[in-house]
Amino acid sequence: MTGRRKESVVSDVVRTLDELPSVVAKLTTTDTLYPFSQVLRLRVLQVVCGISVVVMGAVACIDDRTALTKLGLGVPAGLVTVIAAAASIHTSRGFGGYRASTCGEGSLLRVLGPNLQIAAFLTLLWMAACCLQAALFIQSLITIKYSDTRESQTSFLVALVQLVLSSLTLLAVILVLRVDCLHDPD
Repeated sequence: MTGRRKESVVSDVVRTLDELPSVVAKLTTTDTLYPFSQVLRLRVLQVVCGISVVVMGAVACIDDRTALTKLGLGVPAGLVTVIAAAASIHTSRGFGGYRASTCGEGSLLRVLGPNLQIAAFLTLLWMAACCLQAALFIQSLITIKYSDTRESQTSFLVALVQLVLSSLTLLAVILVLRVDCLHDPD
């Protein structure tokens, strides 16, 4: 019985990391590397905020004893946000090695993914997520403004937490778009 060790497989990310000194030497002073770690942190923030919004939406549904109305909107808003962020991480052009975009040189969709179908899918997901998050933001503001804290302190606190979470989620979307537009190598 001989023990055989499997050879480790080196990913494109590690291989490019090993070649980083030669890549950096080739860069001019105007070129910058795409900040994958920063984008990944923002995507993880979106996932965490999405999950938290789902939980707070469920609390609102239990407190109001109603369906997905008012602050219960957090359930679909959070779920769509988590799905959109996860799909964005999965289809990222940098985490599995750089692949040039086929969306076209002048297309605004090129920042979303490597091909037009993925870009269209992610655009729809993010539009739905942003619309739901914006609606949740507005509903939270309305609830905070018109709620009587003596009557329902739970709905006031849930609205406050959902306001912060939806703000963070929308801010992270804007920051990722900014990074993509500034550092898109295509």
